[in-house]
Amino acid sequence: MKKLVVIAGLFFACLTFGQHPSGYDFVLVPDKFDFLDEKDEYRINSLAKYLLEKRDFKAFLASDDKPIEYSMDECGVLQFDLTKEKTFLNTKLKITVRDCTGKVIAESFGTSKEKKYERAYNMALREALDVLYIPQRENIAKKHLNTEVAATQIEKTPEFLYATPTSQGYKLLDYQDNEVYTLFKTSKPDQFIVSNKDINGALYRNGEIWVLEYLNKDNQIVKESLKIKF
Repeated sequence: MKKLVVIAGLFFACLTFGQHPSGYDFVLVPDKFDFLDEKDEYRINSLAKYLLEKRDFKAFLASDDKPIEYSMDECGVLQFDLTKEKTFLNTKLKITVRDCTGKVIAESFGTSKEKKYERAYNMALREALDVLYIPQRENIAKKHLNTEVAATQIEKTPEFLYATPTSQGYKLLDYQDNEVYTLFKTSKPDQFIVSNKDINGALYRNGEIWVLEYLNKDNQIVKESLKIKF
């Protein structure tokens, strides 16, 4: 019992329900920018990720593990790129941000007069991000996603539960679209708080299987394996 209480307590402490004001939740940063020779050279890619997170985006490098929500809304993901402009007396970097259709939705520039590349790139990137404005997410991006989802019909079977996104997590539906559980997000993509009219518990991933853990009416810990399609 103590184990379940601790798990549930940690989950509730980490609940995250926020969405970025722009309507875009995620920003994908490449592992290597084209003007550099190596992956994350001068740690400039990691710095871009860090600075985007400071602006309340959920930023990831291309090689990072992604949460489930990342693949559920492809048009909630922005593509970040950084290029170097040709100049004589200073270093000038350009940020380009694209939406899921490849359309450029934001650009900005930053400069530095520093001689050493590491410091010059650092300062120019910070300046460019300081003035970067991300507009509100356009309806066309949402329509693009809805069209693709509608075109893909899922053949439902009794052995699986099917996740439907909500503002706070997911609803798990059976093959007849009856609601079985409500899932609430935590700070970890593979852990959820679970509830329905009968139980409150925790859900976590174990390989390809999801494990539901809760207390029954006799205060005994129950574990169930669930097959879920997100």
